[in-house]
Amino acid sequence: MIDSRKIGAYISNLRKERDWTQMELAEYLNVTHQAVSKWERGESLPDIATFPRLAELFGVTVDDLLNGGEKVEQSNGFEEVVREIANDRPEQVAEMVNSGQFKMDVLAEMAPMLKASMLHRIAERLDRSHLIPETILRLAPFLPRETLDMLVRQAEDGNLNWDIVIGLAPFISRETLSRLVRSVIDGEFDPKRLVPLAPFMDGEHLEDIVEHLPPESLTPDLLANLAPFLGKDFLSRYVVKLINVHST
Repeated sequence: MIDSRKIGAYISNLRKERDWTQMELAEYLNVTHQAVSKWERGESLPDIATFPRLAELFGVTVDDLLNGGEKVEQSNGFEEVVREIANDRPEQVAEMVNSGQFKMDVLAEMAPMLKASMLHRIAERLDRSHLIPETILRLAPFLPRETLDMLVRQAEDGNLNWDIVIGLAPFISRETLSRLVRSVIDGEFDPKRLVPLAPFMDGEHLEDIVEHLPPESLTPDLLANLAPFLGKDFLSRYVVKLINVHST
């Protein structure tokens, strides 16, 4: 697992072994000394293209850097991916995933260091068979919305569950979210699952779901949580409906 604090501490140790100041390292890499300071404190990571330069400068491998100096028995694929991305070859990264050279988890692990545009160029070339919902969820915060919608469409094969849908909700379009919600609602549907989804759902779709819920399943607390996302006219009519149901 990529750990910015371990990586930062390793860079700091390598620098001090050479008796360089942060300013000197910054000059070698053509970055600011503030950037080096943030790396060493684990507050940020170097740009992806900087890792090969760091590795060459310190006489270590990119894998060494990304593993924080810890030796691993088998390469996790970081070095190959970093070098292809640093050379602006996203098609090669996608092919490495498609051919099984490394798993999507490696890409998800490195996503925080990649630009959204680079992730898009990789993602659009991935074979559908590698699009696992759990991995897409890990990539969600780093992908452009349109790209994420595309991946979700390609991955919809019945493996999506409520936890995945709730996790994706802030990052996908309302249209895609509505489709996912429709696909996972079943006879055992728990209305409480709507609460974390409501801020991201299309209002009409949310109202349609609420309208068809058994009245006894919508408690006052649940209705209060959903109320900010329901239209005033709908809310007024639904409250009257609940009053009529409970008074008979």
